[in-house]
Amino acid sequence: MPTELFLAADPLFADTVENVDDADTRFQPPTPPATPAASGWARIEKGGWVQFAERGATLPDQGWKIHVSATPTDAAKVVDTVCGYCFEHGLSLKFLRSKRIMEILNGKGAARGSSGKLITVYPPENRLEETLNDLSELLNGVEGPYILSDLRWDAGPLYVRYGGFKSLSCFSGEGEHVPAIRDPAGRLTPDFRGPAFKPPPWAPVPPFIEARIKARRQKAAKPFPYRVEKALRLSNAGGVYRATELESGRTVVLREARPHAGLDAAGDDAVARLLRARSVLERLDGVDFVPKVLAHRMHWEHHFLVEELVEGESLQEAVAKRHPLRAPGHTAASRAEYARWALPVLERVESALAVLHERGIVFGDLQLGNVIVRPDGRVCLVDFETAREIGDGSAPGLATPGFAAPWARSGFDPDHYALDCLRLVLFLPVTQLIGLDPAKAGVLVGATEQLFPLPPGFGRGLRDRLAPPPEWTRRTSRHRACARRSGLAAPPWPGTPEAPSWTPVLDAMRDAIVCSATPWRDDRLFPGDPRHFDGQGATLAFGAAGVLHALHATGRTGYPGFDEHVDWLVRASERLDAPRAGLCDGLAGVACVLAELGREDEALAALDRLRRLDLRGSAAGLFGGLAGIGLGLLRLGDTLTGGGLDDDEAIRIADRLARLVAGDADGVAPVTRPGLMHGWSGIALLLIRLAADRPHYLDAAATALARDIAHCGVPADGCLQVRDGAGWRLDLTAGGAGIAVALREYLAHRPDDEHYRRVLDAVHAGLRMDLVASAGLLDGRAGVLAVLARACGGGDPAVGAHLRRLGWHAVRFHQHLAFPTDDLARLSMDLGTGTAGVLIAVHGALADRDPLAWLGGAPASAKASATWA
Repeated sequence: MPTELFLAADPLFADTVENVDDADTRFQPPTPPATPAASGWARIEKGGWVQFAERGATLPDQGWKIHVSATPTDAAKVVDTVCGYCFEHGLSLKFLRSKRIMEILNGKGAARGSSGKLITVYPPENRLEETLNDLSELLNGVEGPYILSDLRWDAGPLYVRYGGFKSLSCFSGEGEHVPAIRDPAGRLTPDFRGPAFKPPPWAPVPPFIEARIKARRQKAAKPFPYRVEKALRLSNAGGVYRATELESGRTVVLREARPHAGLDAAGDDAVARLLRARSVLERLDGVDFVPKVLAHRMHWEHHFLVEELVEGESLQEAVAKRHPLRAPGHTAASRAEYARWALPVLERVESALAVLHERGIVFGDLQLGNVIVRPDGRVCLVDFETAREIGDGSAPGLATPGFAAPWARSGFDPDHYALDCLRLVLFLPVTQLIGLDPAKAGVLVGATEQLFPLPPGFGRGLRDRLAPPPEWTRRTSRHRACARRSGLAAPPWPGTPEAPSWTPVLDAMRDAIVCSATPWRDDRLFPGDPRHFDGQGATLAFGAAGVLHALHATGRTGYPGFDEHVDWLVRASERLDAPRAGLCDGLAGVACVLAELGREDEALAALDRLRRLDLRGSAAGLFGGLAGIGLGLLRLGDTLTGGGLDDDEAIRIADRLARLVAGDADGVAPVTRPGLMHGWSGIALLLIRLAADRPHYLDAAATALARDIAHCGVPADGCLQVRDGAGWRLDLTAGGAGIAVALREYLAHRPDDEHYRRVLDAVHAGLRMDLVASAGLLDGRAGVLAVLARACGGGDPAVGAHLRRLGWHAVRFHQHLAFPTDDLARLSMDLGTGTAGVLIAVHGALADRDPLAWLGGAPASAKASATWA
């Protein structure tokens, strides 16, 4: 589920729509009738849905189901109508509990394939056609968003698809956990829920549905006069495409809008915004810095605004290509050169906005992606979906995080504030942090002034304009208040590794984690990345196991409540309905942490559950696949005081992975991504850990490493980083830092391999980059710090630089210090993306401890010495 859906319930932490404050918009359907034969109706509320079924009724695992959509205006009436029909006919159903949740799940950031679903009805197959026809008559004239994953029934808001009724999961072709249904042989197979109707080829299709499918195929739509060449952007509102006009051959941009879909905060759908954009663009026809409207067409109910293609690159692409802090070894001269390019661009954008304002137009969504820099240096503003006339008195219904503020929503204020954010983001692109802690504006402006030669007064004006007004009061988080004396300020971030004030900083991170705990909840103990809601609330990467490991590894478990938190982890590991096996996302990692915390019986119980899982089709990698499970088994063997584990299970896994390297998949999903977590380097790491008496494992590891290194390029002289489209990755998950972990251990066994020695040096050089978008351990600066500190020691200048730069992301949380998720949208306490990961990385760099011990069994070289050196 898209991240945006987890941001409505709490301004500080990601939370589910189930916890949205929607009491004033809840639907109140009719009461089910008493049915003595079935002992009445059971009502269950879960995940933002209200479910009704007659007591004693049993649903099959899968089948054909009906979905109903509606507009917000008609939603309550539709819920009443469908519930009344289902109660009368004894049909199980579920519906979204409120208009507020419905709007969130049909917002622009919602999943395209499932958006629009207000109600799901589960009729028996022998009553499916009757139910469709009856509901079609009852809902005649009702409109709603098109449910892309389904087959539309008649012209109203009814849709039908074959899929799961109950929650089952299996591995996808790439080894990822996905919703599942059973094929005719009883095997679990992915339940496809994409943005197109696509029933399984083996699904039993009733004749009346087959007739509708054939009729749909035969109903030829009017030929579309454009050939789409590339999707530039996709959302639940529609898409933006580069296309060729068939008649003229010219290249154009198509902006698609889906009726009743992509709702914004003002309640407008994508079509309303597209029509408003068309009106504004036509009013601005002939203005140099706006695209020309060529046509407005409709195709298959969707609206398409056809615009000229503006040659050039987005400002986001231009900054990524030129920013000196994105390359190792930047100098004062390179920073000055960049400022000489960036400042005139800002002036041109400011001039463009001034012209708009003179004509009474508010642009509404100024951000890097909505500015095109032409080849001659001129700028063009694109995407006018939030633009409006100043006289209409409304505020933009959409805003880009990092470029909007709740206190700047009227008049021309949204544009003025966004322009100030743009002034800062061109030099330090982390302005989303200001939304989490307004004091970050001063910190980030100060860092910008230190790094770049800027005009006098540039920073002082930004500080004043980005800060909230004195009367502004932030909406508070829904978590409990912290138990700490008032009047204490969060400690400042130290400037050097040698500073004596690091202990209070580490303690402040610990206090933030402890303060955020929610042991009364079953789905999570510590708030973190939204992925912990996907059955990963107990896991190492995003759940409680990783946080407790970090607290234990840094010696910060002496707080009241620690034992209660360990008990929570035990309970959470036991109640998983469909547990995962992986090191980072499942039972292998949980078992390792329970063992290191002294809960050996519970660790063995988790291991026993892991052994009973069917891993056919599993991923091969470290994060959630076989390599990580093997590494977890090795670590358990080293940790359990009672023994009882040998290396045989890990060796059997390693044998399978060695065959995979040689080309024999043996029921393992293909490796499709590079890096330590999901790519070949994680496989190599397990092979290396078991290579003492098995030299052929080293040969396989060398081959595996070569495959990841093939994804690398040279962003600067003497550096290697992993290519990521037009950019580069240096993180632990899929970047150079993760590859370096496996390379370093490989060289401990084969120190004379000069080729890989040179590769490792180049990868380490590529990690000496000042601008890293996030702070996290898996995908951000903390992971880079952890790898460099172990390789080069705490006195290395790059280690000190990464320690200092982590302060850019440190956010005040009460009187404590916390860190945001990788997208900088909310605070996170987990190991993979948030505060626990930063805590363990900083502690490791300062105390010469291994912050990556959670990666599995100790390497052979480490068993003979305290470090990897």
